[in-house]
Amino acid sequence: MRNGQEASDAAKDLGARVVLKILSAEITHKSDVGGVAVNLMPQDVPARLAAMSVDVEAHTGVVPLRFLVQEMVTGGVEMILGMHRDALGTAILLGMGGVTAELFKDTTMRMLPPAGGLSHAEALGMIRELRTWPLLDGFRGRAKADVAALADAIVAFSSMTAALGAQLVEAEINPVFVLPVSQGVRAADGVVVLAG
Repeated sequence: MRNGQEASDAAKDLGARVVLKILSAEITHKSDVGGVAVNLMPQDVPARLAAMSVDVEAHTGVVPLRFLVQEMVTGGVEMILGMHRDALGTAILLGMGGVTAELFKDTTMRMLPPAGGLSHAEALGMIRELRTWPLLDGFRGRAKADVAALADAIVAFSSMTAALGAQLVEAEINPVFVLPVSQGVRAADGVVVLAG
């Protein structure tokens, strides 16, 4: 979307509450500069888009030209899924995500095999290694999370990473909402950097 009317029209198709964010190749941490607004009603989107433009420009000197309206996902556990490539190989990272990613620093990694992505068993192993694993497994009466769907997402992400090879410089999905059992996962935001 490029203006408040387009964003408002899109919001009406997504339900009672939506998320509005900037789309920018120059700004990767959108929430740090006022580039994300959550839990908006469709009629509030145009005014919030205008205010967001001012906030982002004040923080970065960049005027956002494009915006994204998304379904508001509630519930679930927020995870981060990423990759890192260096001279030793390519690693897939999984951890507690959302705004707590840097706070908790609860992550685990697996090196990609020489050919192909990670197996489902390796993905499940990563999930269970996290200190925050109990949050996915029904801690203190919470609903159990769809761990199988998260494992499938890890396998698919690692297979994409392997298929793209050196063309993929950086990739991160944060947050990945892991919903209750049988409800799947939802990727809420991501960054991809491709080689020149």
